[in-house]
Amino acid sequence: MGVPYFLSAQLDGVQRNGKSEDSNETEGWIGLIIFNIATWVTIVTLDIMLLSNEFKHKDTSSHIVQTGALVSVAIAAGTIVTFWVVGMCFDNPFTSTASKQAKPLPPFATSLIAGGLKATLGFSYLLVIMALLMPGGAVEQRVFEMLVAQIALKHFGSAMALANQRLFLFTTDSVTSATS
Repeated sequence: MGVPYFLSAQLDGVQRNGKSEDSNETEGWIGLIIFNIATWVTIVTLDIMLLSNEFKHKDTSSHIVQTGALVSVAIAAGTIVTFWVVGMCFDNPFTSTASKQAKPLPPFATSLIAGGLKATLGFSYLLVIMALLMPGGAVEQRVFEMLVAQIALKHFGSAMALANQRLFLFTTDSVTSATS
């Protein structure tokens, strides 16, 4: 079982090109486990904590916006997990091997992932703006700090997710000129 390119384009490249003496595989595993998976587990955990502890009153706009943030990231994560599992059931079409190149995700799946990541980031920005506009510091300092950390983590995680998509496409498809 290989690693699909949408989780780590770098590891997919190692699977496609074979092991080498450089540090690509080690870097790929560190990037996947520590930076990618750990970042998104932290994001989801913070979103759940904020929703269940800080924005738990269902009749508030903060609860609605935080629910949107969690649902958006859940849609992106669900799409990734669904295509990973579907891939394992159908001969790993999204994972490269030495004899076959991975197929790209269908456009709707890429859109669900990218859209979910952008939406969750937007909802987090909205929560920070709402916190700044609330009179008398209605949001505790630690909650505000968590929201700011969420924005930083979501930017980082989204950049990694989109980089995996772009790296896969730019390293496997030959670029042609429209004028030639």
